[in-house]
Amino acid sequence: MALVFQRGHDLRRCSYVRCLYDDSEGVMMLLDDNIQPLLKQGKIEEARALCVAYCQDHPDDIEGWFKLGMIETHLRSFKQALAAFQRIVAAGEALADAYFNIGRLYSLCGNLGYALKCYQQAIKCRPEFAEASSTMAELLRRQGNFKAADEWYRRATRMRPDFNNLRIHLVKRNKDAINSEQAVVKFQASMHSNLLFLRSYHVLCGAEEMLESHVEWDSVYGAEGRAHIYPHVSRSGADKRLRIGYVSPDFRRHPVCYFFEPILANHDRSAVEVYCYAEVREPDDMTEHLRSLADGWCTTMGLSDAQLAQRIYDDGIDVLIDLAGHTAGNRLQAFTFKPAPVQVTYLGYFTTTGLAAMDYWLTDEVLTPVDTAERSTESIYRMPRCCLVYQAPKDAPEVVERPEGCTITFGSFNDLSKVAPESLERWSEILRRVPDSRLLIKARQLADEVERNKLCGCFAFHGIEAERLILRSHTASQAEHLAMYGEVDIALDSMPRTGGTTTAEALWMGVPVISFAGHHFIERLSASMLNAVGLDALIASTPDEYIDKAVALAENEQRRKKLRMELRGCLESSSLCDAPGLSRLLESSYRDMWVKRFSNESEI
Repeated sequence: MALVFQRGHDLRRCSYVRCLYDDSEGVMMLLDDNIQPLLKQGKIEEARALCVAYCQDHPDDIEGWFKLGMIETHLRSFKQALAAFQRIVAAGEALADAYFNIGRLYSLCGNLGYALKCYQQAIKCRPEFAEASSTMAELLRRQGNFKAADEWYRRATRMRPDFNNLRIHLVKRNKDAINSEQAVVKFQASMHSNLLFLRSYHVLCGAEEMLESHVEWDSVYGAEGRAHIYPHVSRSGADKRLRIGYVSPDFRRHPVCYFFEPILANHDRSAVEVYCYAEVREPDDMTEHLRSLADGWCTTMGLSDAQLAQRIYDDGIDVLIDLAGHTAGNRLQAFTFKPAPVQVTYLGYFTTTGLAAMDYWLTDEVLTPVDTAERSTESIYRMPRCCLVYQAPKDAPEVVERPEGCTITFGSFNDLSKVAPESLERWSEILRRVPDSRLLIKARQLADEVERNKLCGCFAFHGIEAERLILRSHTASQAEHLAMYGEVDIALDSMPRTGGTTTAEALWMGVPVISFAGHHFIERLSASMLNAVGLDALIASTPDEYIDKAVALAENEQRRKKLRMELRGCLESSSLCDAPGLSRLLESSYRDMWVKRFSNESEI
């Protein structure tokens, strides 16, 4: 296999690259004694030099090659790292761990097909390899093989990870059996959450099954919290200054944060005191900015669920808001202790959390109408306006007009994981009905030639030639990303999972978005935003209507021109860009929930 390098892959997510194997015998221990201080001081190049010299003197010591491979990966010297791990494979030793690390290298470089083969090899060598199974599940999900991903996530929930294997983990995580068991349970809970994310994100099952699978998570992983639920008493009157807390792993440059930051910045501090609980592994400039906006800040990395719950309780939080649901890095197990009298899930997830301890699911009347198909353990709290707010990037370019009489170009900038077969089928029909039109698809996965060929093959199956497709992957900056909308006449929303940030960005750049509103929250995000901007005419209620609306707009040049020049102004004056308005409504909603909580009782 050739290691192909591509831009845009983020090493920050790959925690294993900071791990170095700690052998305890002979010269290897001496080497570690010299290397570890260098690593702590950030002198990685010096550590590499020592390790290279050791491997030259001890070419048959596979632990030295493991160490060198990890150092090289940390330094982004991917070819050298690959050579080190392949040396181990050639020796026929520790194959499961070596294949696992090689798979991670390929994944970092965007070669998902090769990565998948390596994980399969690792599992073949060690069938109960939990870390490889979970990573393979994620790759399968990213490739659109949802059925297989579902199976591997379910398998991973039954496996025990080997946290003491320092060939694949950063450090030895657990110093005693109790902590070790807690770490295993945390891993299995995360795998179950990944399974729930997969099913909800891609609408893979009906509402009743979705609810049952989420309740199952709470029945297993919420048991400790239910056994230690905190008592709460009303602290003062209905007009008190509420202390609210937001819990999230995404207080960083992340799509959820772009919708949350305007809310935090505009909260009325005479009405609420805002605490943020940040499960942020790699803080960035956005993390620091959010920290400066909060009244209280707690970094939750390293805190157990019981410790986090105690901290929230001690802080006297009145209303605690989960911004993650079952997404990566969530702290839902802390919520099961009920550390705050009112607990709410909002913004970061797509369906019920399944938690008995979660009081409300905060949404709006378009996302979750009264006749919704959704089922939830929470009471659904509907706001009378879009529950999202969009803040346009400061470096967004100006809207540019499309050339007179140019070839119609449809576009989709959504992640390919959202593009289900029904999307490709409808897009192909639109291209057939609009002669000579093209479709520009921009997604990070298209840096991978295998993914590009796979996508072209799907369109070929529907009779669309590759020449009608414009495939793009990474851009150097957000401004360049937004400028690409200048090539697009009409954005075609994905289905069943609709756009979120991408829909708002398209509208800001003057590109109308045709969206199909399904029966679930995840299928109606774009509809809520389009409704907020007064663009209900672009919302389809059936797949056929989706096609008809796209074709009709393509044939109406005057309407497209008018929309292109007016959309940004419409957004600016709409509720979708009214951060102060949404913040006031959230504050009144939190207060309403809190007052209801203590209206008939003083203690639980």
